Amino acid sequence: MESTNSTIAVHPTFVPSVIILAPWGRWYVDGAPLQIGPWILGTCAELFLQGILVTQTASFLSYKDPRGQSKRFVWLVVILNMLCLIKTTQNIKIVWTTMITNYANPDSSLVLLGVEWSHYTTGFSTAVIAVYVQGFFVYRYYLLTKRWYLCIFMLLCMTVSLVAAVFVVYYMPKILHTTIRMWSLVHFVSAIVVDILITSCTAWHLQRRKSVIRSTAELIDRLTRLVWQTALPPAICVIINAVVLESRPIELTHMIFNLILPKLYAVSLLYTLNSRNDIRSEQDSAGTTGYNITASNRRGAIVSGTTSFASVNAVSGGSMTSPEAGGDRPVLSGFEFDKEVGLELNALERTKRGIFDIKHKLDARWEVLSQGEQIE
Repeated sequence: MESTNSTIAVHPTFVPSVIILAPWGRWYVDGAPLQIGPWILGTCAELFLQGILVTQTASFLSYKDPRGQSKRFVWLVVILNMLCLIKTTQNIKIVWTTMITNYANPDSSLVLLGVEWSHYTTGFSTAVIAVYVQGFFVYRYYLLTKRWYLCIFMLLCMTVSLVAAVFVVYYMPKILHTTIRMWSLVHFVSAIVVDILITSCTAWHLQRRKSVIRSTAELIDRLTRLVWQTALPPAICVIINAVVLESRPIELTHMIFNLILPKLYAVSLLYTLNSRNDIRSEQDSAGTTGYNITASNRRGAIVSGTTSFASVNAVSGGSMTSPEAGGDRPVLSGFEFDKEVGLELNALERTKRGIFDIKHKLDARWEVLSQGEQIE
């Protein structure tokens, strides 16, 4: 292949370079948009998401708990940021070795995916961050529902996903394309199953506990939307990654989605934690106002009043008092946000029953008073 440049070819000392490419090298150079382009585009998108992650981390660390309690999940965020920085460094190294170290050497660039550790371990590093974030959401689901059997199944799928990623790393240097595709498919399917289970089960559990109390219903709707908003981006990305890999196995187009996938998982986790803090702040500011409850008895009389218990204050880390005990005896105190949500949903059922019991007592009293008026 002859390389010429019309702007400098007229210089008397210029001698054009001549590069002779082997068939595989020519195929690699001609297909550069599909073999080299995905590394560059994926790394650029990944760096953009890293900036979002840094901003979210700063927002999380700057949150001030109004009750003066210690920050929760700080260790989770710190480790996640360390993993994401390692992943970013790995992606930059991949682009550097492909574009700079092996510049004008397509034969070497072509085999980097099988001989350079930063290349063939990229799938494993993505799987580590994905499993790390999924573990947090499984833990949150357990605190919310206590359904350990579903959580164990999710953990098994996460383990299968991570083990499959290990096998991909093992077979990548051996250039066994069929085996690599098989284990890659196992990895992606397991990750998709976990994402679908976490999202659907959490949303379903929240909706089936939806309360007739307006403030609580709005809170549950907000939490449900949060579940979908945080779960959809990584779930869609991993599905597209699997489809592109299976439909275009020779190309590296799927690496665009593979490189940004861990950052989408990380952003979803930080967005969940920051939204949790926002909800806690809002409930803390509204927790002392009380809630109006209006009901009508069988005679059509309107009975209204204001409760002093914070029906959603426990969600924000406070305590809920029992109306039967005069609002003085605490019956629920939260330690973890997601645990508090699960406990609060159960407490709301008891609160609803207590409200209807009060209504029935008022109806009975109204009947007694009405009979007394008739006797007179």
